Amino acid sequence: MEELRFRQVHLDFHTSEHIGGVGSRFDPDQFVAMLKRGRVDSINCFSKCHHGWSYHPTSVGAMHPSLELDLLGAMIGACHANDIRIPVYLSVGLDERSARLHPEWVEVGPEGNRHGAAPLKAGWRKMCLNSPYLDYVVAQVEEMVGNYDCDGAWLDIIHQGECCCPWCLDGMEQAGLDPERSDDRKEFARRVLKNYYQRMTAAVHAIKPGLLIFHNSGHIPRGRRDIFPFFTHLELESLPTGGWGYDHFPISAKYCATTGMDFVGMTGKFHTTWGEFGGYKNPRALTYECAAMLAWGAKCCVGDQLHPDGHMDEDTYRIIGEAYAHVEAREEWCRGARPASEAAILSVEAVGQRGRGNDDPDVGAARILLENHVNFDVIDAEAAFSRYRLLILPDEVTLDDKALLGKVKAFIVGGGTLVLSSRSGMNAAGTRFLIDVGAEPLGPSPWQPDFVRLSPLSLPGRGQGEAGTRARPSPCPSASPSPSPSHFPLPEREGERVQLVQNPFVMYERAQRVTVKGAEVLAEAWRPYFNREWRHFCSHQHTPPAEPAGYPAAIRKGRVLYFAHPVFTNYRNKGQQLARDYVWRLISETYGRLDVEVGLPSAGRVSLLRQEAKRRHVLHLLYAVPINRGRGIEVIEDIVPLFDIPVSLRLKARKVTLVPEGTPLPFTRRKGRIEFTVPRLELHQMVALDD
Repeated sequence: MEELRFRQVHLDFHTSEHIGGVGSRFDPDQFVAMLKRGRVDSINCFSKCHHGWSYHPTSVGAMHPSLELDLLGAMIGACHANDIRIPVYLSVGLDERSARLHPEWVEVGPEGNRHGAAPLKAGWRKMCLNSPYLDYVVAQVEEMVGNYDCDGAWLDIIHQGECCCPWCLDGMEQAGLDPERSDDRKEFARRVLKNYYQRMTAAVHAIKPGLLIFHNSGHIPRGRRDIFPFFTHLELESLPTGGWGYDHFPISAKYCATTGMDFVGMTGKFHTTWGEFGGYKNPRALTYECAAMLAWGAKCCVGDQLHPDGHMDEDTYRIIGEAYAHVEAREEWCRGARPASEAAILSVEAVGQRGRGNDDPDVGAARILLENHVNFDVIDAEAAFSRYRLLILPDEVTLDDKALLGKVKAFIVGGGTLVLSSRSGMNAAGTRFLIDVGAEPLGPSPWQPDFVRLSPLSLPGRGQGEAGTRARPSPCPSASPSPSPSHFPLPEREGERVQLVQNPFVMYERAQRVTVKGAEVLAEAWRPYFNREWRHFCSHQHTPPAEPAGYPAAIRKGRVLYFAHPVFTNYRNKGQQLARDYVWRLISETYGRLDVEVGLPSAGRVSLLRQEAKRRHVLHLLYAVPINRGRGIEVIEDIVPLFDIPVSLRLKARKVTLVPEGTPLPFTRRKGRIEFTVPRLELHQMVALDD
């Protein structure tokens, strides 16, 4: 497959039949001029929209009633004449025209409700992919691919609910599934979706073998490698201002990067999200989002929506052009780059413990690592654990699966550092540990919340270098902590100047009680006087700490570290800096020095990629501070430059260069590491390290 291009646009065109003059102002020259202003080299354009209208002549569906030209054909001709690729979009899961003409094709819930907007509400209805609608939409895609020289098929809204339409009820009965059981309805929906993938991909490639094809569900499901053969690449829809937030994309990208598939990140030019006419994102925010895509190993795509009259918005492509000028100048150091990660999070979603949108342990673990500038991947059970030296199983990764348990045990034998929390490492019943953590489980704590008090060995001062510098112990378990070289001070984050407290601090999520059998106790749990309930309560929230609870909060045996609380869910839900620093301190004391160490604030982001064909590593440093503006909208406005950022890397290099500037950096070699200072970071800085 030819490599995906770096500077893409996804041009939405969901256009109501109640709007006249569709495409009346479309001008191929103006269309291309705007794409060139935006430095765009690939654009997704529409065959059929959510309203169910086609934007070209069709013998299968219906062309938009006020469109008088072959808009898709004109767009393809204009793009190909200017070396711009044009994959073609077709809405699969939503089709309002079909929902009106064939309401029986709409998904029906077990209570008889049709999935989608209520009759008197504006919005879409979800089509059932097990109804005759599937024949119809496959024929539409075959027509699109067969009649037009498209560079890919981009198929949208690919998911299936717990449908109880006549076709699904009959299908469940034939498959021996019980429609009255939610688990059986979900299982049948998975089978329906798998049939869709097989049939649609086969139809496309029967006409154009090898054509790019992507099925969009708004999320790349972690652990579902069984569906990846039906994709030629992956695309990560993640609009930070549209509800996804700024930490969604790196988590998804860090999983996609482990699949070996080329992938694209997709943000939007909107202030909020899709369908916002007249909304414009701060240009620096869009540049940051595109820079982050490069840093996490992705190509870039920016969402836009074309005005119904077909005239491209000049301001939009000026803003996109600013971001894509940044991308274009850096493509040389991004092409073919893959993560060079030392740590991994085994995703709870990937091992089947959590579903889509319910992955708090994954999110909390990723945020702790991102904020401590750890170079990590998010992996599934099929990944090679031996690639990593630090492995985190967050909160709910039970190990009844013998193959998975064997891989985790082999990782420990190989010298890796394993971090477990809450029920991770236990059997599914929670009655015993399947990994030797030096303890036995006793079940959930009766107290919520309870409190954590660090043991004397883990209190402030341990692991601290002179003059307040952060230090990490040797990676060898038997070695005592040693400070970082005095000439290389990695400054503490602002919050770390207030050291961890000595008194018990609150932990909001319920712990697992364990009894110690040979482990070192690093922190103990304290109980409140009583739980807050109608019989007794104290003050506005929870009851204060009373005494030790009789079980530990954190223990360690060798290189296996166990937290009794679901500490990653706790951080995801509460964002408690003290709890984050408690978790990271114990991890870093157990693990040792990181391969990548930088002196950045917690909002800084770090990624080290490897360009094997160029025989070099590329370090990405990012810094911007998202803030809440409005209700549930994260924005980036002010870009504050940072200066003299110290960097220490565990690798060898003969040359260190700021790119794309071409400025060589002086560096020193010390004990298998190279150390240098990045003089200035304004939003995004890349450093090439040649072998």
